[in-house]
Amino acid sequence: MDRLVRFGVPEDDVGPLLEKYVKAMQDGVVFEDLNYSQAQLERIAFDVSTPAKHPLDQHLTKILYEWADCPHGQEVLSAVISPEVVSRMQALFRAADLTDWAWEYEMTRRSRPRKFIMHVGPTNSGKTHNALRALAAAKRGIYAGPLRLLAYEIYDRLNNGQIIPLGVEPDAEAEADPQSNIDLADSTITGNGVVVTKSGNPKYARRCNMVTGEEMKIIDDNAPLLSCTVEMMPHLSSWDVAVIDEIQLITDKNRGGAWTAALLGMNATEIHLCGEESAIPIVEAIVRDLGDTVEVHRYERLTPLVVAEKSLQGDLKRVEKGDCVVSFSRTGIFSMKTMIEKEAKMRCALAYGRLPPEIRSEQAALFNDPDSNYDVLVGSDAVGMGLNLKIKRVIFEAVAKFDGGRSRILSNSQIKQIAGRAGRFGLHGDDSPGGVVTTLHQEDLDIVRRALAAPYVPIRYARITMTMRSFNKVVQTLPLGFSQRTVADVFCFVSKLHPRMEFHAVHELEKSFDFIDQFIDCLTIDNRLMAQNAPCPWRDDAAVGGAQAMMELYRDDLSVSLEKALQRAGLLKQLNKALLLMESDAPAYEGKTIVSMLGKLETQHKVIVLYMWYSYRFSIAFPDQALAFELRRLTELAMDWCLEVLYLTRLNEENPAAKARKRISTRRSPTSGPAIKRRDPKADRLLQRTATHRTIVVQ
Repeated sequence: MDRLVRFGVPEDDVGPLLEKYVKAMQDGVVFEDLNYSQAQLERIAFDVSTPAKHPLDQHLTKILYEWADCPHGQEVLSAVISPEVVSRMQALFRAADLTDWAWEYEMTRRSRPRKFIMHVGPTNSGKTHNALRALAAAKRGIYAGPLRLLAYEIYDRLNNGQIIPLGVEPDAEAEADPQSNIDLADSTITGNGVVVTKSGNPKYARRCNMVTGEEMKIIDDNAPLLSCTVEMMPHLSSWDVAVIDEIQLITDKNRGGAWTAALLGMNATEIHLCGEESAIPIVEAIVRDLGDTVEVHRYERLTPLVVAEKSLQGDLKRVEKGDCVVSFSRTGIFSMKTMIEKEAKMRCALAYGRLPPEIRSEQAALFNDPDSNYDVLVGSDAVGMGLNLKIKRVIFEAVAKFDGGRSRILSNSQIKQIAGRAGRFGLHGDDSPGGVVTTLHQEDLDIVRRALAAPYVPIRYARITMTMRSFNKVVQTLPLGFSQRTVADVFCFVSKLHPRMEFHAVHELEKSFDFIDQFIDCLTIDNRLMAQNAPCPWRDDAAVGGAQAMMELYRDDLSVSLEKALQRAGLLKQLNKALLLMESDAPAYEGKTIVSMLGKLETQHKVIVLYMWYSYRFSIAFPDQALAFELRRLTELAMDWCLEVLYLTRLNEENPAAKARKRISTRRSPTSGPAIKRRDPKADRLLQRTATHRTIVVQ
């Protein structure tokens, strides 16, 4: 009842309305009036039979509003509630109707037909390289990928002429770049027709800009190529060739809407889609409805991937050099690192989701370097995408992951994605042509074996999310004083969708709705949706505190000082504490203290990134972008030091802080430019870092 009232139905009318609706449903009148297609009925039946949140409630409410919009439903309901209320229900249904979602991208719909080329295959099959060569040869082209690091790599390689354009015969003697994160398979091997070279060729160099949510690199305002994350794809631009990477993420419950928007809205003559085979049916169905064409190129893994006959039987002494041990909690990852270093006597690199991409990439490079003494990688499912890893064997510490509500067994697709990182083609030489996957515990091995043997399950739905246009249409029909949660509920409980579409997981944004509703008085309608889409980790209370500090400053001053925001959220002291500790020469540190500090720095980093995201959209209100870049770098420096000193402390090394500083200084070049000031954690005075010596001194 509360939901209908929030949607604009007077409280006194809710009872009679529902009573009449239930009677019509029991008599079969509603479905007779609506005359659903077989696809729509199958969709309803499937949804209500799954353990999703509120599926029956959602469909019953959707059906009520759609029935109110048909002539007979309007007549029946007008007998018990006022025609004005029925009219408001009709207006809300029409505003929220998403069955013609493709026309959100009207310019693309009115342009020439598009040709889609799908490159599908498992990890390490080389499914990406033909698409990138087509991009390198295009007059105007765009790459849209899932990660900032991938966007940066494409941008960097195109500008340096490292990608051989399609139509040019690769030099058989060209030196390959083994550090590429792109799935290139045998084209990474010198002598096999290298398409991504180590040094590059000036005659293949292309001007390419980069745009991600938190960083932009503009080489030329008129550059013909663009590399971006999928969310930043410009829908009003026209291209000759486009590459959309990891197309299977179209079904991701949080980010999938960006891939659907790219599929529907990318205005390009030729569009290359790279990803898993599971995406073929959904893409074909959508493309067919749009009147475009699609062809499918399948790729096979070029190195064998085998499941070991036995697990490690819980014995970490059996971990070997080149192994990657996968765990699914931050606590579990650090515990596994400690036990492996103690029992197997090998140093571990780390790669998990809360670590910044730059730190993950550095840790991956250390693991790949045979002379670095990092023999084992311990990571989460973050190892499954966007990292170049020389893994010989993947070991699952567990095959279940906590999803925020309960622990769930990994899907077959997730297991395939992670396991496929083993034995990347060309990275191990002739002595190790393939990869192996196993588990720490024997009871998990059969689950992995069945998952790898199972065919890909076709993706059922493509996710969609609110656009500014659809958001504004809905809010114009709601009663005054509506909340952000009410708008989201309209999309979940009123919107009619194409049978192949599913709205994104709104229930996971509940904290964001509560947050936005606190600041309704200072946010325009458009800015409310902008804030909802901001990259804030809503499950991290400390990070939400940072976001709240920014919004309070915006409300009070219309200008957000990064230093003030961090200070108000209690985060600035944490960074300075870490930097001062890094400069100290304490004889010993407690491991749990360093791990705790690292966790706080991870939060600090996310808040700084959030500020950078806002600074690109509201440059006047968020003026400290340069400071944000520097503080982000300093935070990464401190995190790198934490990881280094954690290992040295476990070994009981003397002067661990100094040794850790020396080691990270060899991996990071000193920055140029003026020193940046920050606050002392005790006195709230400013600290100054000298760029040359990388020290911290109190003024």
